[in-house]
Amino acid sequence: MRKKEKAALVVERLRAIYPDSCSLVAVKDYELLFATRLSAQCTDARVNQVTERLFPRYPTVESMAALTPEELEPQIRECGLYRNKAKNIIAA
Repeated sequence: MRKKEKAALVVERLRAIYPDSCSLVAVKDYELLFATRLSAQCTDARVNQVTERLFPRYPTVESMAALTPEELEPQIRECGLYRNKAKNIIAA
């Protein structure tokens, strides 16, 4: 079994056990990683509002990684702790 298949199986099992545990909206795996990082000390509803604008603007992981913290910070400010979160997202 390949790595991606194993990861998908884990996610499937977790969703079966915890069907209502996460309301973050993400299509790609790295989007869920970024949304989770934004969710610290923030509501899922607010994170979803921010990522709804953010993810279409930076549609690949490379485009997110190419940002500087100063470029990303204003776009995620609403989530709080934005300086730290910007650094962590770009580093990921």
